[in-house]
Amino acid sequence: MRASGGSEGRIRAFWLQRSRAQAGVLTATALTVLVVTLLASTMVGLAVRSPTVAVRQSIQAGPAVSIAQAEQGALAGAATEQDATVRSIIRKHFTGAAVTVDRSAFVPSVPLAGNRSMLALAGDDSLRQRARLDAGAWPAGEKQLAVDAELAKTLGVRTGSTITTSSDSDNGNEAAADRLTFTVTGVWHATTPAAPAWLGLTPGAGGTDGRAILTADGLAALSTSASVQWVVAPDARNSTASQLPRLQSGFRTVTDALTESPTASSSPFSVQGDALATVTAMQQSVGALAAVIPVPLSVLAVCSVVALILLAQLLARSRLAESRVLRARGATVGELVAAGSVEAAVVGVAGVAVGFLAAQAVLLAVVGAPAGGVAGVLDLALPPLLVLAVAVACCAVVTAFSARAASGAPGAVEAGRARATASVGVGVLAFAAAGLTLWRFVAFGAPVSADGQVDPIGVIAPAAVLCAIAVLGLLLFGPSAAAVEGVASRGRGLSGVLPARQVGRGLTLFAAPVALVVLTVGAATFSAGYVGTWSGFLRDSSRLVTGADVRVDTGLAGVVRGPDDLPDVDALAGIPSVSSASPGLITDAGLGQRTVTLVALDAQRLPQLTRVGGYMLDTEYVAEKLTHAARLGGQELPSGTKTLTAATAATASVTFWLVDARGELAPFVAHPVAGSSGRFSADVPAGSRWTLAAVDARPAGDTSSAPRIRSVAAGSATLDIASWTAATGVTTADGLVRLMPPAAGQLPVVITASAAQQDALSVGDAVDLDAAWVSARGTIAAVVAAVPGTSDPTAVLVDQRALSDAALRAQPAPPRLGMVWLATDQPDTVAAAAQRAAGTDAVVTDASGDFVSRFMASAVVSLWLGTAGCALLALVAIGATIAALLRGRRAEVAVLRAVGMSSRQQARSRRVELAGIVVAAAVFGLVGGVAVFLLAGNTLARLSVVTAPATLSVRGAVDLPSLLVALVLLAAAVGAVLWAYGRAVRRQVLDTSYREETR
Repeated sequence: MRASGGSEGRIRAFWLQRSRAQAGVLTATALTVLVVTLLASTMVGLAVRSPTVAVRQSIQAGPAVSIAQAEQGALAGAATEQDATVRSIIRKHFTGAAVTVDRSAFVPSVPLAGNRSMLALAGDDSLRQRARLDAGAWPAGEKQLAVDAELAKTLGVRTGSTITTSSDSDNGNEAAADRLTFTVTGVWHATTPAAPAWLGLTPGAGGTDGRAILTADGLAALSTSASVQWVVAPDARNSTASQLPRLQSGFRTVTDALTESPTASSSPFSVQGDALATVTAMQQSVGALAAVIPVPLSVLAVCSVVALILLAQLLARSRLAESRVLRARGATVGELVAAGSVEAAVVGVAGVAVGFLAAQAVLLAVVGAPAGGVAGVLDLALPPLLVLAVAVACCAVVTAFSARAASGAPGAVEAGRARATASVGVGVLAFAAAGLTLWRFVAFGAPVSADGQVDPIGVIAPAAVLCAIAVLGLLLFGPSAAAVEGVASRGRGLSGVLPARQVGRGLTLFAAPVALVVLTVGAATFSAGYVGTWSGFLRDSSRLVTGADVRVDTGLAGVVRGPDDLPDVDALAGIPSVSSASPGLITDAGLGQRTVTLVALDAQRLPQLTRVGGYMLDTEYVAEKLTHAARLGGQELPSGTKTLTAATAATASVTFWLVDARGELAPFVAHPVAGSSGRFSADVPAGSRWTLAAVDARPAGDTSSAPRIRSVAAGSATLDIASWTAATGVTTADGLVRLMPPAAGQLPVVITASAAQQDALSVGDAVDLDAAWVSARGTIAAVVAAVPGTSDPTAVLVDQRALSDAALRAQPAPPRLGMVWLATDQPDTVAAAAQRAAGTDAVVTDASGDFVSRFMASAVVSLWLGTAGCALLALVAIGATIAALLRGRRAEVAVLRAVGMSSRQQARSRRVELAGIVVAAAVFGLVGGVAVFLLAGNTLARLSVVTAPATLSVRGAVDLPSLLVALVLLAAAVGAVLWAYGRAVRRQVLDTSYREETR
């Protein structure tokens, strides 16, 4: 429409008035754009920013063994040059990644008098910054040292005391040539015991009794083959998700590079810590997040386009008369499209701006500010720009078609045949896209590779299939409506047939609500299925990997030397809400030519400790297989027993091995009874039910006869040990003889399927387990997918009592039980209490699955945000359809009123139309959501739990409460809209002054 001179101002005013006349529809469009921008920006922001937050939280949470890697080698004479070389190599391999490096020189184990040992550390400036003195001063001379609180307590020393080392052959009875005596100058404790710098250097590490800090000269005097380690850990403050590939590469390659450097160490470097596995799990979690979030984003995008097109159509219909007048006065299609686009841009900018600001406020509160660089720019700019572009494009396209139709020349789009062809074409495209994406999803097993790389086609398979199901619903809508109309026409009256025929007449008008309701309910069903399956699998797998609800790792190792070496299980079991507790052991063990993880716990308590679904591990079956043979047994002491007394011959010393009610085994050294030759007595601690499991006797030095135990008495009661025999597997240089009950068979072993396959093992085969502190021969009793207490796919599980029994029969002392498993319904509370009870050096782990939840919580939130967005857009579509129905069927109201239909009847008929359509679409969407979940939900849920052993299978489940809440809220919202629709219809019926020609 051309104008010149003063008419330009009038034309501008006309366009403003034209927009004001449709303020309602434009406001609805702005609100729709606002909601879509808010949800899209929030979901994209969560996808981009939350991985970095999760990475930093995971690094801060630790423990050190999980997030750090210690590179250990031999300490060189030129320590400064060695340190510079190692740090240079580490910097090279971790370029682009924020890491911290801490150096420590040490002697792993220094034997002390009295069968004790200590970990000796060189006290350089960096080490002293990680420790704090409780008393005294740091050592200044070669023969001085400062001990930690644990070593001071065990040895009973303080400032000014002396500590004497011994050779490996020194038993404390004779002087050794290489003994060294040090003066204790101070007592200290670690400032941050859980810091990565202390990895492998904690109290009890390597079976030691504590730590001591010496000068560099003092450390050299202790050993000429001292060790040194550099602990590399990601920097929790500066690490980002984008650095994970570099961290992964660095942890994988740095050890070989250090070994190949001639100045780094004279011997190959060894590695301690699981940083590589943890970083790999982080990378996989980021990939899993990237595989899930596109599902709600894609569905929301489709719903947004449908809703915006529907609003644009509603606006075009209301302006159809105006458009005809403008076209008659010379306005071109291009001018109308330009005017509509400008109008849409202004409305869209307002909605986008508010939605963007609201989304950023939410994101700042939840995941912080955006990152810098290209990723940050895309995070901020891409969602609002795309939403604005789509809103303007939808308006421009609809305006173009409307302007062309207003010219009076009907096109192909207005013909029923062309419209049907378009629907079939859309169906073919939708089914082709769903088939392609689903093929990629299924062909590769998962849309995420082992290193976290995402298949951009496979990840949208669930959304594509759901959209195809919605298109299928539209294709079936017409035939279904015709069938319902046919059935309804058989009845009498208008109450049934009128709504059915009205739906049949307005198929295209109801198409958008049908599609959006199908997508909304389908998205809700898929979300509930994913969340239910993911949360259930995470809960069970976390409990299986942890071994129980809470696990306490005291860090103690070595063999049992006395009652003080036992973990304080009673204190931990006494924490409120703890229902069951078991001491145990987790260590590496040789199995044939391979190394497996050996887990030992009280198998009788396994069903109470490891409460997981039978699909994952049948704990009752495993417990029965591990305990069918005789376990650690002996003679139970009468209640109230205070002393044990042994009558012996040719015996110099006696040790009683007692086991308590929890299966903890400890030696009690007996002392000679004054005035009674050959009699030895030991005090029995009160407060527990004790069982005598074995008796050790060492021969007297002045006789060549073997020591003999004639009898053992518990107080005044003589114990029956007549059938006890000497354990032939126990051999020592001092002629130790150990009496035990007869063996009942070999140790039952449960092995994982992966470990069994590697060595072609099966049930009934004999296996030899060789660990650092225990060796035993067992028989495979069962093969399972995974064993509790570890994520290692190659692992074995044994009963802790049975292992102690086997150890007593094969070696001088059984291993210390450094683990305690706790069952509880309040893992967070119990874990905090257990940390306080066990001390700061203990590592307490619960089965909350926090590592996975940190990464995948954003995916769960996005799924429900996408569902909520689809629901809001479905309500917009229903509202737009209602507005079109109220306008298009206004004249029909008077006719129906004339034939006797009251306002209430007409309102009920209109409500039935829409309610029937919504219910049918919801049922179809529910079925479609179940189908999509069955096709892809289990796979996505499985790959989202990266901490679970790969051998575990997932079992589908539905978060039914959340699904019901979503459906009820949707039904309530639709009900409110239908109620308002009925009220509007009743007002039209009661308005007797309306005439079509005066509209």
